[in-house]
Amino acid sequence: MKYNFLFLCLLSGLICTPLACAPQNVPQKVSLTSAQEKFLKLCHEELKYEVSVFPKGKTLWVYVPLSDNISILKAAPKNQTPPADTIESWSINFLKSTFENKTFVISYDITPTKKYDQPLTYKNSYSDEYSKKQREVLTALTRAYFDVGQKNIDSSLTVGNQADTTSDKPLVKNIAEGILPPEKEAAPPEFFVTIFADIKNGVAVKTTNYFEDMRMALSNPPAISNDEYAKRFVYEILGDEKMIGNTTGTNLEMNEIILSDFLAKQIETRIKYQFTQSNFPPTGQVLDEIWTIVGETCRLYQFKDFEKIKLIDLQTQKESTFDKSQL
Repeated sequence: MKYNFLFLCLLSGLICTPLACAPQNVPQKVSLTSAQEKFLKLCHEELKYEVSVFPKGKTLWVYVPLSDNISILKAAPKNQTPPADTIESWSINFLKSTFENKTFVISYDITPTKKYDQPLTYKNSYSDEYSKKQREVLTALTRAYFDVGQKNIDSSLTVGNQADTTSDKPLVKNIAEGILPPEKEAAPPEFFVTIFADIKNGVAVKTTNYFEDMRMALSNPPAISNDEYAKRFVYEILGDEKMIGNTTGTNLEMNEIILSDFLAKQIETRIKYQFTQSNFPPTGQVLDEIWTIVGETCRLYQFKDFEKIKLIDLQTQKESTFDKSQL
């Protein structure tokens, strides 16, 4: 969750930019093809970045290759604060949340522990290349998909064919000179998945965002707090040898994101946040806290297409199953 917090700090910088804080006049319908074209134009021509997009149903995958490491070690500033006393805390030894057969299944091993103040002379931080590209690509996404009041995004772009939402190849601009086809009216993608890949070492930062969460976080004023948004996007660090030397993102597994699966992963994020980052960590039973988090997550997204919740405590080997009606 430490890197999740660092990512949120980068996003906070985006939220505070004049672009993100400008009033947004968003119509009900969006020209999906034009928005994708505008995003690619911004990345390729304005930013000069090698960016590929992969539409998969209602999900848009964005692949950004990096020539430098994602994170680096730096000397930490000297801590002038006296060492703190021992702090009662929690240790997440194992946590996995899935959605299968209309049931949320959460397996966990979470135990109380103690934290000791051990100041380090170094710290982990994002590299300059990753920080810059992450910020500017997110800005390009907001310009392409949030500021859609302009009907004619760019008259120089003429799309001859509809985007193939099943191909493993990146979306390629298909120019048909002098002929403008009717724009395809569609809602924007439900999910944006961004992969920033260190192609030297095959390591990447993957984030999955629900479009409406992004819209609320970047609205002016924001409709949800930074703390709440930190619990809504799914942040992962991945390793895959297929990313080594891969500048286009081809041959990587990319599927349409389903809301139930996204919520299962978000439940993991919320549990980690509550037990390791919250200013008000749990003081009661672990099962009760997880149960509350599952119910809150489903309520926030008005998700009702499930029947049961199964909680598996790996410490005690006890399984507890609840019906949806008990929430």
